[in-house]
Amino acid sequence: MDASAVQAEQQALGQEYEAYIRKLKVEWLAKNRITSGDVYEVMRPHEREKVHQRMAEWGTYVTPFAEAWWKERGFGVIWPEKESEPIQVYKLEQA
Repeated sequence: MDASAVQAEQQALGQEYEAYIRKLKVEWLAKNRITSGDVYEVMRPHEREKVHQRMAEWGTYVTPFAEAWWKERGFGVIWPEKESEPIQVYKLEQA
């Protein structure tokens, strides 16, 4: 498969992946949402820490699902250093 075909496949799968992750996140947040009457900017430090902890918990929860989803479709995942950056996927070698 040439590079442009792989890129087209990645883009098509990317839309499916986003829908899959969105569904997982909605279900996870229903059970794990932090309730606060304040927005993040005015939260007390201990409340902000809870938010950061919950974000880390989401990352730990979703990672194996994301990696398995891409692997089933023949791709591997490279996780970014910063959470604000997107993941990178690459075509796995055929055995």
